[in-house]
Amino acid sequence: MGLVYKELKDTGRSMYLYFPNQERRTAFKRSLITVLRDGEDEASVRELLEEQGLGKLAEEKEVILSFPNPGKGGWNFELEEGEDDVAAFRRFQDACSRESEEPLQCHPNGIPTHEAMMSVWHPMNDTRYVIGLGRGASMACTLAACAPGSLAGILAVGGRLSRAARKKALWAPMAAYLVNCGPETLNYFRVADEALAAGEEEGKAVFSDPGNPARRILVEAGKREIGELAADAWKLLFSRVRRPDTDAWGDMEPRMDFKEAGFEVFLEDTRLDEPVRTPHTWFTSVPKQVKNHPERKVPLMLFFHGASDNPAEAAEMSKFHELGEREGFITVYPWGTNRTQWNSSLEDPEAADDVGFAMALIDYMIANYPVDPRRVYLSGFSNGAAHAQVVALLHPDRIAAICHIDSNWPGKRVGPSEVDYRDVVPFRLAMEKKKEYDYLMPVWYTYGTREPSYPVYAKSTQQYQYDFWKAYNHITVEETPSAEEPDVCGCGVPGQVQERLRPSERHPGHYYDVQRFYTADERHLNLYNYVVMHEKGHDIAQMDPALGWAYVKQFWRNPDGSLGVAGEDG
Repeated sequence: MGLVYKELKDTGRSMYLYFPNQERRTAFKRSLITVLRDGEDEASVRELLEEQGLGKLAEEKEVILSFPNPGKGGWNFELEEGEDDVAAFRRFQDACSRESEEPLQCHPNGIPTHEAMMSVWHPMNDTRYVIGLGRGASMACTLAACAPGSLAGILAVGGRLSRAARKKALWAPMAAYLVNCGPETLNYFRVADEALAAGEEEGKAVFSDPGNPARRILVEAGKREIGELAADAWKLLFSRVRRPDTDAWGDMEPRMDFKEAGFEVFLEDTRLDEPVRTPHTWFTSVPKQVKNHPERKVPLMLFFHGASDNPAEAAEMSKFHELGEREGFITVYPWGTNRTQWNSSLEDPEAADDVGFAMALIDYMIANYPVDPRRVYLSGFSNGAAHAQVVALLHPDRIAAICHIDSNWPGKRVGPSEVDYRDVVPFRLAMEKKKEYDYLMPVWYTYGTREPSYPVYAKSTQQYQYDFWKAYNHITVEETPSAEEPDVCGCGVPGQVQERLRPSERHPGHYYDVQRFYTADERHLNLYNYVVMHEKGHDIAQMDPALGWAYVKQFWRNPDGSLGVAGEDG
């Protein structure tokens, strides 16, 4: 694609974008690096791309590069009157996914259409970094202090954190590589990261939080080429840290090493759909202990990505495969047939059969890996969470339990809507299937307090979702309070049993409120759980998958369709 010049509507600001010479949509993850330089012409960008090697870095690491042009007075890192470069930076970030400024076409629920998604690049929000040069280095430090939610890490070459920025600083942790930046600037980052001296790495002083390796600071003095520093920043910092939206200003989390993860990658593979030969993509993770003992049957977890995401992004977000390595289950990350989103509504007969894809993939895994067909579990995020539910509803005889995350479905994503469950095709088909056999489906559902339907209120997506699951699982359905007077539990309807969990050693401030619901029969099974992680936005927190797995692993599906429960059925 190369270099693109872009003027931002109604702002008077402009920028250059460099897109790798690759397809817009691939199965792999892309990052964004914003370079704050003092120049404002194309020549200053090309010097960095061609002579300093940033173009090569972008191609090799699948990175999108952004070169915002400073305002008339240069970067306003002192936060003086004039250009608000902190606000401008957020606008620059929003503009990095496409060349056009035209708004994306969306479905009524607010999700961009497939055609719109295919037309844009997709740098994930959790892997956005800044390189600052000259006054731009001081601006990078200011952004790290005053707008940390937009960044996972910075390289500042010669900058400083101004007194005005320190006064407005949020003191949120930030990964930083500081070159000739001075003691006051270093002290700010050390305090914000709760970082201690941790020796040296490749000639750089290292400071880090002993409990969280992503809270990491590198310090260097001397003069080196920008290209060399950028390469080191990627190797030693940017490729190791990410910032998911799981706290008020995001959390510092380690990045996944894709090569070390050892996925079996199936790209545009046609083996699942004979004789039509529809191409499908999926990543498979088989734990070492499973490879060493192939005679032992183990559980299978399918995780469905969110709308516009892909398998590598889903793996990075959930890290279910790392949990599988410890717990001994196989993980599969499939990619929606149309490469953007799952066809979970089942309303368009011409759309891809993604339920059929999921079931064919499960059959393939059982036939070719040591998978226990009784212990197949589903999870997913956002649009993928909806799809996990749909697959389980249409094939409850094959799925033991689900633990989906952040599903704003069915109904409108934001605000109340009128939904009759009989008009939701998967719900209707699921209730018809229950006439053949009264299936039960264990559900562990995680949501965040910064999601659009929290606190949960009547006629929100959350109410329609949990009312259906409660009815499906013979749990008493109670009325959900209105948006004007929501229940103090925040989850709409309090569970029969309520718990508060603090499961993360890396993030001891994270906590979950669990509302447990039980069947209204003699078995009194806990088959629905509404789990809220406080301060989490639309993202996956470190312990979301672990808590879900701890719940679902106690269930299995018997050949006759009945549900096996640990401690009850042997």
